[in-house]
Amino acid sequence: MSEPEDVGEVDVTIETDVTDVDGDGAADIVTETTTVVADLDGDGVPDVIEQTTVTAYDLDGDGTIDAIDRTTVTAYDLDGDGTIDVIESTTITAVDADGDGTIDEDEVTVEEIVAVREGLLEEGDSD
Repeated sequence: MSEPEDVGEVDVTIETDVTDVDGDGAADIVTETTTVVADLDGDGVPDVIEQTTVTAYDLDGDGTIDAIDRTTVTAYDLDGDGTIDVIESTTITAVDADGDGTIDEDEVTVEEIVAVREGLLEEGDSD
Protein backbone atom coordinates (compact mmCIF):
# COMPACT_ATOMS: atom_id res chain seq x y z
CA MET A 1 0.00 0.00 0.00
CA SER A 2 1.42 3.38 -0.96
CA GLU A 3 1.40 6.48 1.21
CA PRO A 4 -0.99 9.24 0.13
CA GLU A 5 0.64 12.20 -1.55
CA ASP A 6 0.84 15.28 0.69
CA VAL A 7 -0.15 18.15 -1.60
CA GLY A 8 -2.06 20.46 0.72
CA GLU A 9 -1.25 22.75 3.60
CA VAL A 10 -3.12 23.61 6.79
CA ASP A 11 -2.31 26.65 8.93
CA VAL A 12 -3.72 26.99 12.44
CA THR A 13 -3.52 30.07 14.67
CA ILE A 14 -4.86 30.44 18.20
CA GLU A 15 -5.30 33.79 19.95
CA THR A 16 -6.40 34.28 23.56
CA ASP A 17 -7.61 37.50 25.14
CA VAL A 18 -8.31 37.95 28.85
CA THR A 19 -10.23 40.96 30.15
CA ASP A 20 -10.54 42.10 33.77
CA VAL A 21 -13.63 44.32 33.53
CA ASP A 22 -13.97 45.27 37.21
CA GLY A 23 -10.26 45.67 38.02
CA ASP A 24 -10.11 43.00 40.72
CA GLY A 25 -7.27 41.11 39.05
CA ALA A 26 -9.46 38.16 38.02
CA ALA A 27 -10.52 37.37 34.47
CA ASP A 28 -14.11 38.38 33.77
CA ILE A 29 -14.08 37.62 30.05
CA VAL A 30 -11.83 35.08 28.34
CA THR A 31 -11.92 34.76 24.56
CA GLU A 32 -10.06 32.20 22.46
CA THR A 33 -10.12 32.35 18.68
CA THR A 34 -8.88 29.49 16.53
CA THR A 35 -8.45 30.00 12.80
CA VAL A 36 -7.80 27.15 10.37
CA VAL A 37 -6.90 27.82 6.74
CA ALA A 38 -6.69 24.72 4.57
CA ASP A 39 -5.34 24.51 1.02
CA LEU A 40 -6.38 20.91 0.40
CA ASP A 41 -5.18 20.57 -3.19
CA GLY A 42 -1.91 22.52 -2.93
CA ASP A 43 -2.80 25.18 -5.50
CA GLY A 44 -2.09 28.07 -3.12
CA VAL A 45 -5.77 29.02 -2.80
CA PRO A 46 -7.52 28.22 0.50
CA ASP A 47 -10.31 25.68 0.01
CA VAL A 48 -11.66 25.89 3.56
CA ILE A 49 -11.36 28.67 6.13
CA GLU A 50 -12.80 28.10 9.59
CA GLN A 51 -12.78 30.42 12.57
CA THR A 52 -14.08 29.43 15.99
CA THR A 53 -14.42 31.89 18.83
CA VAL A 54 -15.25 30.77 22.35
CA THR A 55 -15.97 33.41 24.97
CA ALA A 56 -16.54 32.66 28.65
CA TYR A 57 -18.10 35.28 30.94
CA ASP A 58 -18.00 35.65 34.72
CA LEU A 59 -20.88 38.11 34.88
CA ASP A 60 -21.05 38.58 38.64
CA GLY A 61 -17.34 38.39 39.51
CA ASP A 62 -17.59 35.29 41.71
CA GLY A 63 -15.00 33.30 39.73
CA THR A 64 -17.61 31.00 38.15
CA ILE A 65 -18.43 31.00 34.44
CA ASP A 66 -21.98 32.28 34.02
CA ALA A 67 -22.20 32.27 30.24
CA ILE A 68 -20.39 30.78 27.26
CA ASP A 69 -20.68 31.77 23.62
CA ARG A 70 -19.17 29.64 20.83
CA THR A 71 -19.37 30.78 17.22
CA THR A 72 -17.92 28.88 14.29
CA VAL A 73 -17.87 30.31 10.77
CA THR A 74 -16.69 28.09 7.93
CA ALA A 75 -16.20 29.24 4.34
CA TYR A 76 -15.78 26.82 1.43
CA ASP A 77 -14.34 27.34 -2.05
CA LEU A 78 -15.82 24.22 -3.62
CA ASP A 79 -14.35 24.53 -7.10
CA GLY A 80 -10.97 26.13 -6.33
CA ASP A 81 -11.64 29.35 -8.23
CA GLY A 82 -10.84 31.61 -5.26
CA THR A 83 -14.49 32.52 -4.68
CA ILE A 84 -16.32 31.54 -1.50
CA ASP A 85 -19.21 29.27 -2.49
CA VAL A 86 -20.73 28.34 0.87
CA ILE A 87 -20.58 29.91 4.33
CA GLU A 88 -21.84 28.10 7.41
CA SER A 89 -22.23 29.75 10.80
CA THR A 90 -23.15 28.05 14.06
CA THR A 91 -23.55 29.88 17.35
CA ILE A 92 -24.10 28.10 20.65
CA THR A 93 -24.94 30.26 23.65
CA ALA A 94 -25.23 28.91 27.18
CA VAL A 95 -26.24 31.11 30.10
CA ASP A 96 -26.76 30.13 33.74
CA ALA A 97 -30.00 32.13 33.73
CA ASP A 98 -31.29 30.83 37.06
CA GLY A 99 -27.96 31.41 38.84
CA ASP A 100 -27.72 27.89 40.28
CA GLY A 101 -24.09 27.45 39.22
CA THR A 102 -24.82 25.05 36.37
CA ILE A 103 -25.87 25.52 32.79
CA ASP A 104 -28.88 23.33 32.14
CA GLU A 105 -30.13 22.06 28.77
CA ASP A 106 -32.94 24.62 28.66
CA GLU A 107 -30.37 27.42 29.09
CA VAL A 108 -28.62 26.58 25.80
CA THR A 109 -29.56 27.99 22.39
CA VAL A 110 -28.19 27.02 18.98
CA GLU A 111 -28.42 29.11 15.82
CA GLU A 112 -27.29 27.85 12.43
CA ILE A 113 -27.07 29.79 9.18
CA VAL A 114 -25.96 28.53 5.77
CA ALA A 115 -25.45 30.88 2.83
CA VAL A 116 -24.85 29.55 -0.69
CA ARG A 117 -23.51 31.66 -3.55
CA GLU A 118 -26.25 32.55 -6.01
CA GLY A 119 -26.37 30.18 -8.96
CA LEU A 120 -24.47 27.40 -7.19
CA LEU A 121 -27.56 25.26 -6.68
CA GLU A 122 -29.50 24.56 -9.84
CA GLU A 123 -33.28 24.36 -9.88
CA GLY A 124 -34.40 21.11 -8.27
CA ASP A 125 -31.31 20.82 -6.02
CA SER A 126 -31.84 20.83 -2.30
CA ASP A 127 -29.59 21.39 0.73
